[in-house]
Amino acid sequence: MAFQIWAIFKLLVLFLKELVVSTIAVVRQIIRPRLLVRPGIFAYQTELETDWEVTLLACLITLTPGTLTLEVSNDQRTLYIHAMDIQDVEQLSKQIKGTFERAIMEVTRS
Repeated sequence: MAFQIWAIFKLLVLFLKELVVSTIAVVRQIIRPRLLVRPGIFAYQTELETDWEVTLLACLITLTPGTLTLEVSNDQRTLYIHAMDIQDVEQLSKQIKGTFERAIMEVTRS
């Protein structure tokens, strides 16, 4: 039980960190005299299995400035995400997998 509370706390702190970092990135783009973004939509393959896990991931992505979950496939393995600035889809996917997805698994699979 204590481990799960710690995992929930870590997920909350991670989300707050990502919220601040992405907010700063969005504000930087807004105040620039010339917009230098490459918006786009990409398919993200997840290892999460339950409805709750996938829903939580989709919500965390949507609540983070600059990204929005548009759709979840019927098999719940693919999320279609719109990002304000996509430099490298693979790097963005690794970031989501290494942060939100990993933290969600720590909470739900402990």
